[in-house]
Amino acid sequence: MLNARITFESKSGSVTIGDRAYIGPNTSIISRSGISIGNDVTMAWGITIYDHNSHSFDWVQRQKVVDHFYRNYGSPKCFDELDWTGVEAAPIVIEDRVWIGFGAVILKGVTIGRGAIVGACSIVSRDVEPYTIVAGNPARLVKTLQAPQG
Repeated sequence: MLNARITFESKSGSVTIGDRAYIGPNTSIISRSGISIGNDVTMAWGITIYDHNSHSFDWVQRQKVVDHFYRNYGSPKCFDELDWTGVEAAPIVIEDRVWIGFGAVILKGVTIGRGAIVGACSIVSRDVEPYTIVAGNPARLVKTLQAPQG
């Protein structure tokens, strides 16, 4: 079940979603690089998954982007002609059997390991080990779970 909005901000952006995944309403998946969501993943509502920094740290570059959006937003060429200079991007991988609580934010370059749980409203900026629970801002280890046998 897919109740999310998926936005591709470049031709190289990609999103793959495995079998039996549930992605709750008001979730935003924004890709310039690549986002992979595994099998049997449960994602609550209001989650944001963003595989890039969105804007450059350099004000002059950001101003150019604002001007570009002002002139081109809504047209097919808007993202195709966007200058991504200084904007870092890295793929996100959400492995099988993950549960992500409502309002969580998953940032670029993160891998969430198999069977992990991300607490509600957490900001995930680093990898999450398999079968662990993380929560908070930034998300930190709360508990290690026992991996199922087989």
